[in-house]
Amino acid sequence: MRPFAFISYSRSDANVAIDLHKKIEKYIYPTEWVAVENRPELDKYVRPIFLDLTDLSAQDRNFTDEIKDNLKYSRYLIVLCSEHSAKSPFVQNEINYFLQTHNHDASLIVAVYIDKIFSGMHPVIDEIVATRNCPIYVTGKGEAGHTGRKYCFYHLLEFLLKVDFDKLYNRYEAYKQRKHRQKVCLISFIVALLIGVTTHGWYTQTKRAEAEGERAEAEAERAKVEHARVRFEMGVFPYSLVVGYVENFLQPTMQALNDSCPQKPHMIVYMPYDSLELDNRVRSQKYDGFIQSHYDSCHFITENVQIPNRPRASSVSRLILPDNTCPIYKDDARTVTAFRSVIKYKLSKKNPVPVPQRIREKFTQLYTDSFIVYAQQELGPLSSQVHFVRDTTELSTVLNRLLTTP
Repeated sequence: MRPFAFISYSRSDANVAIDLHKKIEKYIYPTEWVAVENRPELDKYVRPIFLDLTDLSAQDRNFTDEIKDNLKYSRYLIVLCSEHSAKSPFVQNEINYFLQTHNHDASLIVAVYIDKIFSGMHPVIDEIVATRNCPIYVTGKGEAGHTGRKYCFYHLLEFLLKVDFDKLYNRYEAYKQRKHRQKVCLISFIVALLIGVTTHGWYTQTKRAEAEGERAEAEAERAKVEHARVRFEMGVFPYSLVVGYVENFLQPTMQALNDSCPQKPHMIVYMPYDSLELDNRVRSQKYDGFIQSHYDSCHFITENVQIPNRPRASSVSRLILPDNTCPIYKDDARTVTAFRSVIKYKLSKKNPVPVPQRIREKFTQLYTDSFIVYAQQELGPLSSQVHFVRDTTELSTVLNRLLTTP
């Protein structure tokens, strides 16, 4: 059976490779969502995934020949990108040989970065990073690390199976909540059964009261856990978007502008604060229209900013005003449109715990507020040059301050 994917990695990252290999091969994919041409050869699992640490046979063959055979017949190449693999000649050779045997089709390669995005991995990998978001495997401990690895895993499956990330992730969340409810019900049943056996013959009224007390306690604990999960998700989901947005676009773009502009440049980022503004066009028309109606003779021009170590320049929009000497740019933060899919799922009947329609706006505001806080933290010193605005009042305040800056 031909491999569905080949994992290329440095031996220093073996723990990450083994973890991803195990999770991918154990995953039971939703056949009804995956087009026939995108399915693995097995009807149930995403297998086989070749990992030389576990898959090299003991037969008397040359090691290099077996690696080449599996690279040649693998449908996809998964490259674990780290400082170690960037220096590994084996990883570089595996990338080159895969391209050579697959008509140099870089769309069949998925780059998984370990902890952070960096340049200099491989020319083709650097070009991939410049054109699409890549999964980031978080090695940190605790709940944040666990959640980061979970987002990485489903972004990787999105690439391999060609199924939307939100559908795969929401399917997982629904399954996890269903298993949690089954576990709680089983525990409650066992507790009730034990109470019934040990208190047989005792007063019926006392037994009933004890059983009711157990159920009430279980319900209270379940509600407490659900509340804590929702609060945590409100922070982690926006953070996962911030990492890609800041590291792939905002931070390198601002650094490049700082290097090329004689005066300190500033970036205004349009953020949504109601559900209608989750549409990029609606949000841009609102803020651009406000600027054009309140500031005479203003217009926007598109500039290409060349970022070091990237083959393609980033396109940014600059605000031009007659008396303005401070370079001002604007961005629509298109990545936040992902809020809409998650909110839609939370309001749908498919969600095991659907939320009322009336709090749609509250979700938008909470996600936006969390996104801004995390983005400013990730930007560090550059945060003084990036201004996130949630309404036209904030936009007006920022512009008036920048236009009076000498």
